[in-house]
Amino acid sequence: MVEGGLGALAVVLGLFFGLPVGEWFKIGWLEVGKGVVGTMALFGLLLLAWRFPVGPWGRLMRYAENILQPLFRSCRGMDLLVVSILAGVGEELFFRGLVQGGLARCWGDWPALVTASVLFGLAHCATREYVVLATSMGLLFGWSVLATGNLAAAIIAHAGYDYLALRLLVRGRLGKAEELRSGKLLSRP
Repeated sequence: MVEGGLGALAVVLGLFFGLPVGEWFKIGWLEVGKGVVGTMALFGLLLLAWRFPVGPWGRLMRYAENILQPLFRSCRGMDLLVVSILAGVGEELFFRGLVQGGLARCWGDWPALVTASVLFGLAHCATREYVVLATSMGLLFGWSVLATGNLAAAIIAHAGYDYLALRLLVRGRLGKAEELRSGKLLSRP
């Protein structure tokens, strides 16, 4: 609900400030392609971090396993899909549409991109590593907005990544990684 509310707030404030809200989302093959490529690139990086959980990535993986996994453990696939879509749509409308788009009118594209990305990272301030990761993802999402002229690719990449990451976290390998490290998985008959 918070994520959907964030998107609604972005649209209302965008209209209030005279931003071109009606042009924020236009979907075509280019946007779909860039969104899918972005999803796969981000998910590939997540798989690398899971496979080699060293340094800051190890701390981030432990945070995901210890804090995020219990929050989503009881969710079904459809629940995760709805959460992912609401996060992708709501956060992209707010951070890329309202913040980046609004600031670009005054500061230009690149300062707006950096500012929106840093704010996006700070909005995900669970750990230092998560802030850095979210800021980096914000730069990718914001760049896709600049490259395509609208939010569709960023929304697809964001929602797609969130869904795959949550599925992996809840049903997949991240939960087994902790068992493997503790020896529980190896001791099962």
